Amino acid sequence: MPTARRLIALLTVVCSVPMAAQDTRPVAPYNPTLNFGTGLVQIPTAWVSPANGDLFVSMAMRAIGDGSYVPRAENSRWDFTESLEAHLGGRVSVGLSLYSLSNLSMGAFAQVLLVRQPDFGARWLPSISIGALNVGTSRYVDRFVTGTVRASDAIPGSGGRVAIDGSPTFYGVMTRDFRFERNSASITVGYGNGLFANSGGMDTVYNKSGTVAKGLFFGGRFVMPTGDNSMLSLLVDNNGFDFSAGAEFTLGHLTAGIFMTELEEKSGVPANHALANYQKPAIKIGYSASIPDIVRGSQQRSEAAEAQLEVRRLRQEIAQREVRSQELRDQLARAKQSADKSAADEQARLLKQLDAEREAMQKAAERLQKLQKPSGKPPASPEER
Repeated sequence: MPTARRLIALLTVVCSVPMAAQDTRPVAPYNPTLNFGTGLVQIPTAWVSPANGDLFVSMAMRAIGDGSYVPRAENSRWDFTESLEAHLGGRVSVGLSLYSLSNLSMGAFAQVLLVRQPDFGARWLPSISIGALNVGTSRYVDRFVTGTVRASDAIPGSGGRVAIDGSPTFYGVMTRDFRFERNSASITVGYGNGLFANSGGMDTVYNKSGTVAKGLFFGGRFVMPTGDNSMLSLLVDNNGFDFSAGAEFTLGHLTAGIFMTELEEKSGVPANHALANYQKPAIKIGYSASIPDIVRGSQQRSEAAEAQLEVRRLRQEIAQREVRSQELRDQLARAKQSADKSAADEQARLLKQLDAEREAMQKAAERLQKLQKPSGKPPASPEER
């Protein structure tokens, strides 16, 4: 407990450091964690995208080691978690994580941003959020959210059914972002129950070391821009049980990361095939997009398709009017060869029709030019067609 108090005191002092004056650069977006929504390696941060409708999709793979975990008959080394999260109104994020493909084990999560770190005034104030994880899933799902595989498999007579009571898990978290001349950093500290605190009475079988204080989680991030649309992030955190660290690279809408979890433990899978208390590497890939941009893109594609149809129609109309104009010119030439009054009347009629065709052709050509102008492609002349 003294260690926890010193850590909290240190974080409080650091969070009180003032920001650079009038620095209004947006906070670099946080990417999905290994299990639930945006955050660090395994813990949430007090952050919701200020852009309404941002969407985050990710797939994480953690090496849990070979073993005889029933019903994982294939003895796969990797355990997969997929997540989908939407950020709404700059204040709320909601999502769903799929823990297991074999039995469709899944849990929902959500966060509400109560306070956003201000750019002016009380710049020392951190962002503050409350949220919930692992909503609607089994009470037996542990912090690894592996679904069918549990640390309790190593306890004789447990039958693999030890309740963690982590559904739902509630938490409160604060994040303080720091912006330097080019790079940025953040510190996060929070407290939660369930997956952040409960061990199901398994004691050291569930976790030998790594807990600073029951329910306390914390971490940090350092971000280095590597281009106009890319950045490298270094992450470290403690989820109440384990220390984890890693790096992720973001290029445009895509993110890829590599991590090591349970750093406080030894490497190598225990002979009893326990799920906890040994280091586990993990990798993650993610994609972010804006729902409004997707909608606008769909509308633009629809409008572009309609414009292409209009271009083809106008070209066909111009070609047909060119043929009709040539016919009128031929008839006018024949009428000019005759000297009687009826021939003169016919010439006047044909000249009027020819002028009308030329005017209609000019209007169609101008419309075609407007449709083709955005692409930079000049309209073809009637002779070229």
